Amino acid sequence: MPRNHQPAIEVEVVEIDGATPPPARPASDALARDDAQDESRSGQSWTNWQRWPGQARMLHPAWWPVLIIGGGILLALFLTIGLCAAVLLLFYRIIRGALRALFG
Repeated sequence: MPRNHQPAIEVEVVEIDGATPPPARPASDALARDDAQDESRSGQSWTNWQRWPGQARMLHPAWWPVLIIGGGILLALFLTIGLCAAVLLLFYRIIRGALRALFG
C-alpha cells in the first residue's frame, strides 16, 4: 500500500524459476473451459446446479450409523405412540359400551 500519497508501483512477472507464468484468463474463459471438459466427458454440457441432485444422493459413509440409530429411535417412538393411542381407544370403547349397557 502506498504511503504518504506515493503512486503504486505496478510490476509484471516475467519469469519464475526459469519458467514463464501462463497467461491470465478471464473468468468467462474458465467457465467455458469447465463446460468443455464436462462436454468431453459425458457428451453433453452440464452446469454445476444440474449436478446437485446426484451429489445429494451420495451420502458420506460416516452418516449411515447416525441415520440408522436415529431411524430406529423414531420408529420406536412412533410405535410407542401408536400403541398408546390404540390402548386409549380400547379403553374408550370399553367404557362407552359399559355406559350404553347400563343406561341404554
